[in-house]
This record gives sequence, structure tokens and C-alpha cells, in this order.
Amino acid sequence: MTRDTSTRPVTNLPRTRWGAVLAVSLAIVLAALDLTIVAVALPLIGTDLAAPPAVTQWVLLAYFLPMTALGIPGGRWMDRAGLRPAFAFAVAGFGVASVLIAMAPTMALLLTGRVLQGAFGSLISILGFPIVAAAVRPEHRGRAMGMITTLIPVSGLIGPGLGGLLAETFGWRAVFAINIPLAVTALWLGLRTVPAGAPGRRGLPLPGLGLLRETVLLGGAVTAVFLALGMLGGELTGGAFAVPVGLAIVAAAATVAWARLAESRPVITLTRRPAYGLPVSALLLMVTGTGATFFLVPYLFADVLHRSAQVTGAVLLASAAGMALFSPLAGLVADRVGPRPVAFAGAFVTLAGTLALLQLGADARPADVAWRLALLGIGSGLFSGPVHNLVLAATPPDMTATSGGVTALFRTFGLAIGPATGALSWSLTGGGMTGFHTGVAAITVTTVLGIAALAALRFHARRQHGERSEAAELEPAA
Repeated sequence: MTRDTSTRPVTNLPRTRWGAVLAVSLAIVLAALDLTIVAVALPLIGTDLAAPPAVTQWVLLAYFLPMTALGIPGGRWMDRAGLRPAFAFAVAGFGVASVLIAMAPTMALLLTGRVLQGAFGSLISILGFPIVAAAVRPEHRGRAMGMITTLIPVSGLIGPGLGGLLAETFGWRAVFAINIPLAVTALWLGLRTVPAGAPGRRGLPLPGLGLLRETVLLGGAVTAVFLALGMLGGELTGGAFAVPVGLAIVAAAATVAWARLAESRPVITLTRRPAYGLPVSALLLMVTGTGATFFLVPYLFADVLHRSAQVTGAVLLASAAGMALFSPLAGLVADRVGPRPVAFAGAFVTLAGTLALLQLGADARPADVAWRLALLGIGSGLFSGPVHNLVLAATPPDMTATSGGVTALFRTFGLAIGPATGALSWSLTGGGMTGFHTGVAAITVTTVLGIAALAALRFHARRQHGERSEAAELEPAA
């Protein structure tokens, strides 16, 4: 088996700093866990702080929106900062915000802390790429990215169960207090292992007005998109469709306004490069399918198979288990043969899992669903780390944090679009097995498109290699 070296950058690193990888992994657990761990504690928060459900839902949104909106502008800011101070700022800020929330006497103070948590969580998710680029030799990046990318969905899946246990045993404040020892450990380890940064980029510069403009425009676009997606999953009749359409127009206008800023040009140029844009597009498409299962499977168990929420949760863990088991293997293999063939293999395993889900009937047992979800998890485990490795390899050295922000934004959009796609498929077809099969058919389409993007990337790489070989043959001898 030959090694795929077409996407491997050259480095002078004497050794890989695995401690830095562990530090950023622990930090990413913080950011990913708080996306889902809080949900089950919302009723307790509302009761204790005398807040109605319409207010307590903002405990989730106040975290999610800044985390998404700050991805690209925060990445551009982090590219001008030193790695170690940036990491310390992000992790310490997340820890301090968690203390603020755990001690909050009012809902207003709690929501303020959640906004801060989301902002610092965004910076944490951005820093994975630059830390791996600076601390990990290319021949080890498959393993490093496999470790980091596995933790994002696994943390998300275990979050509700852990949050429920903490809230029931110690109260809702423990859900936020659990972040403090994790933040302290990640900060202690990061200060000792994360590289200081490139010469001339050792400090933490002031953000500037450009960052604020980008954040406002991208934040407005993200907010409008997610509100529209949330409405599409409900019952929309008559003129009610005008609201999500109007929100889509607002999102498009804000995005166009951002694209006209001078600050956006490097990002747009980067995403237009096939070596970068194609794997990022494949990531968006594949994650969209994963997100759709988070809606479709619970509704299948509740409305068709008539099983309890506990059974549903246990079956969903099959996907996380498949990913957790095979993601490290994907990293090892990608380090030997290159990331592209391993990402291809993962995409095809995912396609096999979606086709298997299409075969389910109304008499399906939990075990019938579980092994199919495990197949999807194996596919995601094989795909996720290598495709992030491809993106990192195509990133210019001075834009690694920006690339991390772009990737985080695409990944988050996929996880949001997926459930909306599943909900829309379910509601338009009346639910039941027809709704489930329609949703899975949509997942199949996105998976095939993801495979097509990887195929286009392979074609582009071969063409580039052929052009370089031809240029070398035509070059006159010295």
C-alpha cells in the first residue's frame, strides 16, 4: 500500500508534543459538552430562578449563537496571537464564565455568563487546528486529529445523561461547576506543552473594529438561519411560510454584506481553492446526515416502535461507540497511507449504514436499529479525523486559526441543518415509517454528494500532480 503524500506539508518540528494535543482535547471537551449537558437542567433552572420556558431556552441559545458567530472573525484574531496566550485566554475565560454561572443569583447574570461561555468556547474550537499544526509532525496528524474530532460528537452524546445525573444528584449548578476542574487541568497542561507561537506573534493583540463588524454581520446571519431552520420543523401553513423566507433573506443580506468587507477576502479566497473547499464541503454534507439521525431515530422509537426514551438513548449510544472505537484506528491508518483514502472508506461505510436504515420496517427491534447506527458511527469515525487532516494540510500556515473557525462553522451548520432536514422530511410526509424513510433518503443524498466532493478532490489532486510532472519534464536541463 502506497503512502499518499500529496497533502503532507513539510515541517521542521523535532518531535510531536502529545501533551499539547491532550490539552486542546480536554478544552474541546469543555466546549462540546456544554452544547448538550445543560438541556436536561433547564426545568430546574427555571424553577429556581423563577423563569418561564420562553426565557430558559435562551440558556441554550445564549451559548450556541456566539459560539457559531465568532468562528471566522475569532479565527482571524487568533491568527495574529501567540498560541499559548490564546489558549490560556480561551480556557481560563471559559472557566471563569462557568464559575459566574454556577454562582448566578439571577437569570440575567446566568445568561451573561452563557454568552461569555459561548464566546470562549468558540475560541477553544478554533485553536485545535493551529495547535496541531504547531505541535504535531505531519506523520502523526492523523492520530492527533482523530483524537480531537472524536471528542466533539461523543461529548455531545454523553452530555444529556451526565447533565441529568449531576442535576438530579447535586442540583443544576453542578452542571456548570463540573467545568471548573476540567478547565484547570487543561490550562495547567496547556501552559506547559502548547507552543508559545511564531516569532512576532507571542502576545494577544486587541481585536479591533473589524472583528466587531464581522461578528455582528455573521452573528445576524447565523441567528436568522437557525430561527428559520427551527420554524421549518413545525407546522407551517399559508402565510406562515413568509416568516422563514424573510429570515432567509435577512441571512443572505448579512452574508453578502460580510462578503463585501475587506476582512472577508482571505477567507473567501481560501474556500474557493479546491484543495480546501472540497473537503470542507464534504464535511458539511456528511455531518448534515449525522445531524438528521439525531431527529429521525428518536421519533422512530417514540411514534412507530413505541419504545421508551431510555431505550432510545441506549440505542443512540451505538453510533458514539462505533465512532469512538474506529476514529483512533482511522488516525493510525491515515498516518500510514494518507488521509484521503481513509476518508473515502469512511464515507462509503456511512453510505452502507444509510442504505441499511432504509431497510427498517415498523416491526424493527432496538438491536436492528443499533447495529445500523453503529455502522454509521464507524463511518463517521473513519471519515472525520482524516477529512479534518485534509483541510489542515490545505491551509496556509498563517491562516490555521481562521481555517479552524471556518471548519467549526461548517460543522455546526451541518449539525443544525441535519435535524431541520429530518424534521421537514418527517412533517411533510406525515411521519411514521414514510417520514423516517424520506428522511433517511435525504441523508443518503447528502452522503452521496459528500462522496462526490471527495472524488472531485482526488481528481483535482491527480491533475495537479500531472501538471507538476509535466512542468518538470519540460524544464530545460541545467
